Amino acid sequence: MSKWILTVKYEFDAAHRLPDFPGPCRNLHGHRWIVELEVEVSKVDKSGVSIDFGVLKNELKSLNLDHTYLNDVLPYPPSAENIARYIYEKIKEKGYNVVSVKVWETSKYAAKYME
Repeated sequence: MSKWILTVKYEFDAAHRLPDFPGPCRNLHGHRWIVELEVEVSKVDKSGVSIDFGVLKNELKSLNLDHTYLNDVLPYPPSAENIARYIYEKIKEKGYNVVSVKVWETSKYAAKYME
């Protein structure tokens, strides 16, 4: 059986704090978060496309994370790890076969979530 992994990147700006973290991240600060969503598909249509990349990007956009205080959005501490998990769960709820979600906090640090 054939399968493809589609990858979409999405960027958003948001603030957070990790009150239980023993370091400077306990203070309010923000990031330009970069999300890499990977979705598995098993067929393409007659045009050769499975899911339009723009559709996946709009699904990420619809989570309304841009310009938010993530502590008010996530049901758990908004670390990069938990942001990746939150996005994974929300996109999966929309019916997509999510492989993984990787969230970049900076250009050097990222967390990847998969089940």
